Amino acid sequence: MDLFESIVLGLVQGITEFLPISSSGHLVLAQALLGVEKSGITFEVALHLATAAAVAVYYRKRLWGMLISLRLVFSPRARGPEAKADEKYVVDLEHLRLLWYVALGTVPAAAVGSLFKDFFEEFFYSPHLVCVLLLVTGGVLMSTRLVASSSGRRLVWSTALLIGVAQAAAILPGISRSGATIAVGLLLGLKADKAAEFSFLLALPAILGAALLEFIELLGTGLPGSLNPLVIFPGSVSALLFGYLAIVFLLKVLLAGRFDRFAYYCWAVGLTGLILL
Repeated sequence: MDLFESIVLGLVQGITEFLPISSSGHLVLAQALLGVEKSGITFEVALHLATAAAVAVYYRKRLWGMLISLRLVFSPRARGPEAKADEKYVVDLEHLRLLWYVALGTVPAAAVGSLFKDFFEEFFYSPHLVCVLLLVTGGVLMSTRLVASSSGRRLVWSTALLIGVAQAAAILPGISRSGATIAVGLLLGLKADKAAEFSFLLALPAILGAALLEFIELLGTGLPGSLNPLVIFPGSVSALLFGYLAIVFLLKVLLAGRFDRFAYYCWAVGLTGLILL
């Protein structure tokens, strides 16, 4: 892999990780187009960490609030007189509840990914299947047109769990993780910004978990797929930069009520791929 291919794959990963068009599906197709048989586990770990960093940077205030709330739960001061005298020792229940929902929503994907890892890996070698599943993603995105206006329902444990199930389905390459999770959130009555926020926060443990599994595989096979840092670094920076921009762009599209527009892109790519293949 050369410098240009590294930057291009980083760009593809960064944009498609958060736009509802399937990052895994596009990476499969991009690697086939570039003639890169295997990007290397080291490179894949780096791209995952870079996209996770994009989420952490954008939602840094929310994540910090969640971490502070978790720390206060185990702090004696939060249960003592200091909690009444100083607001900084008061546990923020909203952040604590959100942390619990993220943990709950992570369970389905973690269970499916760990139990059926080898089964799902086979699909990453089938560009034909990726194209078909991109068509399915388009249908999921178009279904959000059924939501005339959000009822503004609060996020509850059952909603978090159902969105987690949608994330588990997105393990398949071609099914968009952000598309599936945000669409389910909208269909269940969440406001667009809340559905997107929970989707992106839910992405963090999913992305980091995938990176951890790849790193373990990397250690167990004698560091195969290791690449020159001068190739890995530009790809990672590309994924971080374009991942952050993709989050900003998607939120603007969501708030404008145009989330279903991505369906046409997924259908176009899926159909074009099937014709060419």
